[in-house]
Amino acid sequence: MLSNLYPPDVIGGYELGCKQAVEALRSRGHEVLVLTSAPRTPAPTEPGVVRRLRLSEVWNNYMFAHSRPVTARLLQAESTLVNAFNVHALGEVVAEFRPEVAYPWMLVGVGGLGLMAGLQHLGIPWLWHLMDDVPLALCRIGGRTVAPLLVEVARQLDGRFLACSTRLVEEIEAGGVSLKGRVAVVPNWVVGHRPEPRSRFYQPGQTLRIMAAGQIAQHKGSDHIIEMAARLRDRGFERFSIDIYGHVDDLYFPGLTRVRGLEGHITFQGPKPQAELAKLYPLYDVFAFPTWEREPFAFAPLEALWRGCVPLMSQANGNAEWAVHGVHCLKAERNPDAFADVVGAIMDGSIDLGPIARRGASVVGRDFHLDAQIPRIEQELRAASHHPRQSPRGSADEAYRLALLAEKLTRVLVQEAEEADPADLDSSHRVDSPDNKLRMRTRARDGQSARPSASDPGDAARDGSPGLL
Repeated sequence: MLSNLYPPDVIGGYELGCKQAVEALRSRGHEVLVLTSAPRTPAPTEPGVVRRLRLSEVWNNYMFAHSRPVTARLLQAESTLVNAFNVHALGEVVAEFRPEVAYPWMLVGVGGLGLMAGLQHLGIPWLWHLMDDVPLALCRIGGRTVAPLLVEVARQLDGRFLACSTRLVEEIEAGGVSLKGRVAVVPNWVVGHRPEPRSRFYQPGQTLRIMAAGQIAQHKGSDHIIEMAARLRDRGFERFSIDIYGHVDDLYFPGLTRVRGLEGHITFQGPKPQAELAKLYPLYDVFAFPTWEREPFAFAPLEALWRGCVPLMSQANGNAEWAVHGVHCLKAERNPDAFADVVGAIMDGSIDLGPIARRGASVVGRDFHLDAQIPRIEQELRAASHHPRQSPRGSADEAYRLALLAEKLTRVLVQEAEEADPADLDSSHRVDSPDNKLRMRTRARDGQSARPSASDPGDAARDGSPGLL
């Protein structure tokens, strides 16, 4: 397994999903080694986890807003294009572990293109698990796609892919990277034991409890939730509460709550660990999720539904393609009025949450549990490992030399670009970190901005199971 971050060092669901997949594969007899970055805060040593990569911290928007343009651009290039240090670490780990197949996840922040090129140079087959548009993200600097790089990536990528939604596949291919039919769609999942079925659901006249969890940002629709609350109040609905869980990286959202006079309805509860959120979901009636159209597939609405909290989501996103409105969830157009219409229908009794919650929880437990998905993941990993392996194109030392050359060339080109047009460089770098979830609008207020929103060495085949890197 190859990932930029690994729990307990996380940004969101991508890293948590990676760890869950690792644990599931190990429980089924596979030997799995994780290669990831040194953690951003101290983390305990864990068997089978090698924290040898160097992370380029591109998620610190405050730093980007106060850096010289060329400094920010150089860091972004190191994050997405090539980090020779990490290519060297990859070569060492491949020599030590001798994997039959590599299983890359989120690679922004660790020179992802260089790592993929390193795998191909060494002749290691791979299966890339996509929960975001990572192949496109690795071809961007400063939020702009480098067109010649995109062409070469599309031409040279030679492996298999897993994607969490059809929408994500379409986005990546529309962006210029063809997955060439070597892609299987496997939805995101829930883990753990089936929760106790919920027995009580909202009834008109009670206080409707609404929650949201995750990034608090415009692309996730946090402002829509606040404006929805204002619409409800203006229509005469008063018996509702909204708790929002997550880091408040942009003071705009609490400020908007105060401006709208909604302090009695909306509370920012701060971040909570995934395990604690799982205990909170049954206490709420609705999970508000007015996310943007390019949402690949978020874990939280699925986890909420499994525990009887009905998601109310925007009509067009990766989650929405897996669920039916009025059957497993509720959907609305992505605007405050449409969301207020649905919530109002719940509060006046026109929509009964009980049947939707029961059907949804049943489907999630049956079709979206990791136990149901892991056989498909195993199937794709075996297909990748059994693909006729090309003879290695070169040694690890050669891959490292090429990475050093590419790294130096990239630095020269970025510096020459600043000298040629520093104004253009300055206009494109600010607070536009390349992972994003990459294309959100950010605000800088009081020095803050919205956070954007992957056993014995070589003795892995004793039972026919592939060794996984």
